[in-house]
Amino acid sequence: MKAIRVWTALLVAFVLASCGAANADGPPEIIYGRDICVQCNMIITEIGHAAAYRLDSGEEKKFDGIGEMLIYGREHGEFAAATAWVHDYWSEEWVRAETAFYVPTRSVSSPMGHGIFGFSSHARASEFAAEVGGEAIDWVTVLQLPIIEGLVGEHHDREADGAEGDMGDHGAHDQDMTEHDMEGDA
Repeated sequence: MKAIRVWTALLVAFVLASCGAANADGPPEIIYGRDICVQCNMIITEIGHAAAYRLDSGEEKKFDGIGEMLIYGREHGEFAAATAWVHDYWSEEWVRAETAFYVPTRSVSSPMGHGIFGFSSHARASEFAAEVGGEAIDWVTVLQLPIIEGLVGEHHDREADGAEGDMGDHGAHDQDMTEHDMEGDA
């Protein structure tokens, strides 16, 4: 009887280890409607925007948007020791962040208003960019986008530079949020 228990325990340990090893190669599992974004503490609900990374230690971080992942990863200096994934905005399939292409834009809403959309190919990103008046960029370029007042991307530079221009609905929303945030701080 003792031998059966030992073999059962070994079998369970092997199965659990196998599951962990298989998952370690792929993106972290996000349970939509339940898991929380580590940056903003909001529930992750939109598959096409969600992003995640796994540190070399095995610790997983999940985000409701690419912009949230960028801010958190930079602030905590974790990108050098992490493997990141984003979703293709159209197909909702996971894509390794370094092989994906991105379109930063103000013309389409996204969680927390960062406006960065991931795609599995340059062609898909270029097609979306043409629709929204944006530009397809790679991961290296995304990592270099400035963070201005908590927003990621060159598309948010106008207010910081003091440049005038058409801000569109998204820009007006950003300005309202900044004024609202200032009132809350007073």
